[in-house]
Amino acid sequence: MISDRNKGIQRLVLLCECILVTVAFWADFALCWSLPVDRKVLTRYSVYNEFMLLGLLLISWRSPASVGTRRPAFEETSRLTVRQLGGALFFLLLYLVAAQDDRISRLFLFSLVPWLYMVLFVANHSLPPLLGRLTFHKGLEQKVLLVGPRHKAAEVKRWLDQNQYLGLRVLGLLTEDGTGGEDESLPTLGRPENLEKVLGAPGLMQVIMVEFPRGNSSMKRYTDLCEGRGIRLLVVADLDEIFGHPLAVFKDQGMFFMGLREEPLEDPVNRFFKRCMDIAVSLPVVLFILPPLTVLTWIFQRLQSPGPIFFIQTREGIQKRPFRVFKFRSMHTTDPANENRPASETDPRLYPYGTFMRKTSLDEMPQFLNVLRGEMSVVGPRPHLQSYAENYHRVCSRAYVRNFVKPGVTGIAQVNEARGCPETPELVTWRIKCDIEYLENWSLSQDAWLIIRTAAQVVFPPKIPAVRTAPQGISTPKTLT
Repeated sequence: MISDRNKGIQRLVLLCECILVTVAFWADFALCWSLPVDRKVLTRYSVYNEFMLLGLLLISWRSPASVGTRRPAFEETSRLTVRQLGGALFFLLLYLVAAQDDRISRLFLFSLVPWLYMVLFVANHSLPPLLGRLTFHKGLEQKVLLVGPRHKAAEVKRWLDQNQYLGLRVLGLLTEDGTGGEDESLPTLGRPENLEKVLGAPGLMQVIMVEFPRGNSSMKRYTDLCEGRGIRLLVVADLDEIFGHPLAVFKDQGMFFMGLREEPLEDPVNRFFKRCMDIAVSLPVVLFILPPLTVLTWIFQRLQSPGPIFFIQTREGIQKRPFRVFKFRSMHTTDPANENRPASETDPRLYPYGTFMRKTSLDEMPQFLNVLRGEMSVVGPRPHLQSYAENYHRVCSRAYVRNFVKPGVTGIAQVNEARGCPETPELVTWRIKCDIEYLENWSLSQDAWLIIRTAAQVVFPPKIPAVRTAPQGISTPKTLT
């Protein structure tokens, strides 16, 4: 299998890097340490070397291997080198702290860092293709037959060319596309039904289906033919294209599953940490900010728009559960039938201080009470009225996916100046994409960054354009339309 060849090369690279790091370590020691050197010093520095190798091994073992044995790009090589160097130094410093050892030479330590970075960088950049060339030389080269549409076969051919040191060379293509625009490096050897005949070609050891066969019987036929001839069969997993959505694949207790997305907040530990952050943020707000803000709002309401201080409305929460959301009332008390109608900046129902609260999002502050009650989170998709959610579902069929997590006071869309009720289908779709991206890629650090950006926008409110469109350059899933 291609993956096994790749893993083997990566292990060889790691073994060579351990040797190179050891050589670099003692070379730096020889340059920095003046003679004579007693046995105790050598023993102590041998322990330092061992802990650095331990850190290098653990970090490299956990890091994903580079694709094939192609020469990695500069940025990719640099990131891997920094991780390896950081792991090696971390374990060395961990030992020094635990052993209370302050006898290591500062000159040696500071000169070792750039020296090791250079050694590891060159090794990560040059060793994979070099070892691949030495391991899978011409005598061990295997021929590969591609089967499927020409445009997809061309992509696989390019990938194999980039990873040529894996020792795989394309023999040709079986396709139903005919010979129009044929590439000389990818000759057509027939149609897929000619597979049995072509399998007898000298040196052919692998067949790669460039797309998953759409007919159940076809896959079984290909499997039987290849297994019967002792030829490896690989299939390019284009299931994302079949499902129209990227897939998350996992195996548990012998059961193999495919889902439409990863959901980090299904992990109870992640939910616990998110809840801790919710409490840590909302409790100080409720105890120290909300009381004086409530008094100030009450005073302005008495002067500009007498009535209840809070506006309470039923919204949809996690799993479509209804809950009562709290807001400072920003509009005059009017006919209840008009309460659910979206408000614009020039809406006559708004009183002056209400307009200011909406501009700075201060009217949302009572929702931290909902956060403390566990009905909302500080960060998450904004909660909507049920009627709005139904309208959004008509615009984007995956709108209800956002209900997999608790609604939030702020979110990705909100910090990108997409607050309030979206006016256009384009903006609705973009908002839903942001919410789904959040639940698929949740992290505690992302929550913290969104909270910081939201706090900054409360102090320095962004200018909202008169005609709002989906912001450009914001990363969102491409499969949602």
